[in-house]
Amino acid sequence: MKPGPREAALVILGLEESVAIAVLRNMPEDKLRRILEATKRMGVVSGEDVNPALEAFTKGMGETIAIGEGAQVIRKLVSTAVGQEKAELLALPPRDTPDPLLVIRSARAQTLADLLAEEQPQIAAAIMSQLPRDRASQVLDAMPAEIQADILQRIAQLKEIPTQMLNLASEALAQALAQLGGIGDTGTQRAFNGVSFAAGMLNELTPASSDRLLGTIEQTAEQLAPKIREAMFTFEDAAELGVRALQLVMKDVDAGQLLLALKTASEEIRERFLAALSSRAASSMREDLALLPPTKLSDVEKAQREIVECTMRLATEGKITLPKYGTEKLV
Repeated sequence: MKPGPREAALVILGLEESVAIAVLRNMPEDKLRRILEATKRMGVVSGEDVNPALEAFTKGMGETIAIGEGAQVIRKLVSTAVGQEKAELLALPPRDTPDPLLVIRSARAQTLADLLAEEQPQIAAAIMSQLPRDRASQVLDAMPAEIQADILQRIAQLKEIPTQMLNLASEALAQALAQLGGIGDTGTQRAFNGVSFAAGMLNELTPASSDRLLGTIEQTAEQLAPKIREAMFTFEDAAELGVRALQLVMKDVDAGQLLLALKTASEEIRERFLAALSSRAASSMREDLALLPPTKLSDVEKAQREIVECTMRLATEGKITLPKYGTEKLV
């Protein structure tokens, strides 16, 4: 069998998640794009498919993976390796023309902020949603203070990016967004997680700015603010807790759920959790992780969500203190 993107995808499916993520993180973008494209044509995957690709990965791959799961796992791994936004861009069909949004991204934050401040707030929010979150955060911070919360709230409320609305923007910006592939043909819409994007933007701001904007949103959109706060804290963030806090969290969750949650975690995240256990318990959990069979990604994500919810609950009860949003991690 001649090696190709499909065979590469099959091999990656046979790797342990942390190893697969490390491989993908060091892979050139053109190779990542080809692998993601190959998963769209991937049918039912079984151990027999993996054997010709790389015989060393046949062990543990006998269980059939549903058509959607193989592609879903690959997309999840790529997203973890290079970031969700970059993974989404890599998954888009290749374009012959240069990416005009690079011009907007390279513009000064203040210049772009001044331009968008003149647009209708909903249009400005849609345009900012097409930028990387750290860049969008810089632009938001450079905008007049009196419109920042309104723009952020509109971004958080976005569930789709409607083309018709973007057509109201200046022709140059609308063409840039269309050529990027961030929008479809006239009349189409693209799904968008506004809450997650807004949470990411807030995490890029200083704690003072983040708290100020969330406080303003709480006054105008009472049900939206808690969703943003929840999205700001992830399973990876839970690993930033101190040893004592992690012990309280793990005491409150089922050991089986913790095992599932750690299945796709990086080695660093795993070790942070295991460091809060006794050496004997940590050794036992490492063995259990190594023997864990293929598991549905949705089950892993559910387990991680339960740990986050437990962490948030303990923080609300005053039993633990969460790492401050927006603060720099110590090294």
